[in-house]
Amino acid sequence: MTRVYCSPILQATHGSSHGYDVVDPTRVNDDLGGVDWASPISAMKGKVLLGVLRDRYGRELENGALTLERQGSETVVRYHDLVFPVSPESLHGLELDSVNRDFDMLDAVLERQHYRLAYWRSAQEQLNYRRFFTIDSLVGLRVEDQQVFDDSHGVILRLVADDSLAGLRIDHVDGLRDPVAYLGRLRSAAPDTYMVVEDILAADEGVPDTFPVQGTTGYDFIAYVDGLFVDSANEGSLTALYHAFTGESQLFSEVVRTCKHEIITTELAPDFERLTNLLVDICDVNRRHRDRTRRELREAVREIAACLGVYRTYVRRGSPPSEQDRRYISIAVQEATRRRPDIDAELLSFVGDLLLMRHEGTNEAEFSARFQQVTPAVMAKGVEDTAFYRYNRLVSLNEVGGDPGSFGRSVEAFHAHCLMTAETWPATMLTLSTHDTKRSGDVRARTNLLSEIPAEWESAVRRWAEHNERHRAQGFPDRNLEYLMYQTMVGAWPVDEQRLMEFLQKAAREAKVHTSWIDPVQAFEDALTQFAGSVMADAEFKSDLESFIGRHQLVALGRLASLAQITLLMTSPGVPDLYQGTEVWNLSLVDPDNRRPVDFEHLARLLSEIRGAALSDVIARADEGAPKLWLINRLLELRRTDPKLFGSSSYTPLIASGAKARHAVGFVRDRLLVVAPRLVVGLGGDWG
Repeated sequence: MTRVYCSPILQATHGSSHGYDVVDPTRVNDDLGGVDWASPISAMKGKVLLGVLRDRYGRELENGALTLERQGSETVVRYHDLVFPVSPESLHGLELDSVNRDFDMLDAVLERQHYRLAYWRSAQEQLNYRRFFTIDSLVGLRVEDQQVFDDSHGVILRLVADDSLAGLRIDHVDGLRDPVAYLGRLRSAAPDTYMVVEDILAADEGVPDTFPVQGTTGYDFIAYVDGLFVDSANEGSLTALYHAFTGESQLFSEVVRTCKHEIITTELAPDFERLTNLLVDICDVNRRHRDRTRRELREAVREIAACLGVYRTYVRRGSPPSEQDRRYISIAVQEATRRRPDIDAELLSFVGDLLLMRHEGTNEAEFSARFQQVTPAVMAKGVEDTAFYRYNRLVSLNEVGGDPGSFGRSVEAFHAHCLMTAETWPATMLTLSTHDTKRSGDVRARTNLLSEIPAEWESAVRRWAEHNERHRAQGFPDRNLEYLMYQTMVGAWPVDEQRLMEFLQKAAREAKVHTSWIDPVQAFEDALTQFAGSVMADAEFKSDLESFIGRHQLVALGRLASLAQITLLMTSPGVPDLYQGTEVWNLSLVDPDNRRPVDFEHLARLLSEIRGAALSDVIARADEGAPKLWLINRLLELRRTDPKLFGSSSYTPLIASGAKARHAVGFVRDRLLVVAPRLVVGLGGDWG
């Protein structure tokens, strides 16, 4: 191991726990040692709408929440703990105390700024700049502009040049206007630097071969490895249980479409209004579409976005679209036509042609570019952050880069993926857990075991639900959320009450069925908290839960599955990434749970104690996570001492035979033979 894989290092908001909220790209974070100006609102021309106020602007101003004050040599607007710059020429020699006492005068000064402070709810409809997904405070930069690129990348490229940085992880590359051009510019500036992109791929999607990078950050690997440990033979049983217990009957694909539409018409409404504005202008000068109404144009754009099966396409002006992009756009148009017969098929086809840049013109190219920038947010917010919390058939499948509608992956599919990786992207990153995964690899490994014991699981769930009926209040929570809770408790046990409650509240808000981040429903959340607290305090239930986990050896078998996955992570084609704290057993849930402090001194001490120990002594310390740390250390040592084993593109799948053939996955890399168990509940005590 020669390099540390870090979070963003540039100057972020003071106290930021993640570093993504960069405020100054020209310097390294002290804590660590592109605006769309066009606006249909005349008063907003030349201004950025900042939806940060907790109440209406007039009320906040007249309540004294907005004041001018001096901060060093500058004048700023203070709003609670937020400060905003004041244009010096807007003051015209005015005294700050006088301005603060006169609301009309203060209002006039604020109106002369290059931004307009607004009630946060207003921004949902009036927002006039591009942002990171739906986070208003993370404003998108026009990095396609050479000056913006140079200013925002100067520090990073200097650190690359002096070898302080050996690699770059490009987060949310799909949100850029032209990812290919951006990556080409970055590669020109850092020709020998290891570079990977956070690219969330569909099952049949590949990284564009026009990307000058080593690969992705590894979410595609998670999907294939996790799938090996889900017993697809029991899909029918667990699906029937989910439908019967929760009353939910939609396929995952139907849930996805519903959730995408909700996000498109609410949180992303401003983005789609800007797209509609462009489409109106395009159609106004096209004789076949000039008499289209704004409503039908808006609906056409929304429906195609909802039907797109990938995060985005990469169509570029002046270059023919790839076969992959043509296929995805064609499928989206066909699906939109099938689902929405009320929208003229000719219009949907026309929009599809615009997306493929088959029509010349500035507005036409702009429409395609902006559409491709917004669909990643549709997928991330509609699927990862909504549908993944509504469809709870087997929650270990609800992972970034995964497809909860696909119940397991075959050994053949895993081998095909590894062969492709070895041949095309041999230095791509591989991972099992990150800061963004919904559950740690260890939680998923244990939860996957439920797919092997469907009858026993159903019996336990029905018994628990009947017992815990006494803790429900006014019918809350619903059965879907209750089913999620039971899976979470089994996967992360022992989990304390506070962590469970925080997870359930986040899950409920993300699902947006009974409550949400924008409109939290206190009565529902109180009932949910009361239910979870009562269940956790119920000694009889906890005894039954622990008995179920113990009777089916879920802790031990989950650890075995975890060790198998670590083996595959360390030996498959690619570069393994270990998220902090996962060197030992780690039962973290979604953030912020997976961003808790890590005791690195303890890990270092444990490693020093087991590095030369007998295997029996390592196993004796299983509860400390010693076997996992020991295995990681041994495999990393092998990678260090014999790098040719892993640097080559060799990968030969092994075909298992015998009574337990379906319980093994194996391959050969040069002189290295790798065999790992899978579906470990059915493996029994021997290899058959």
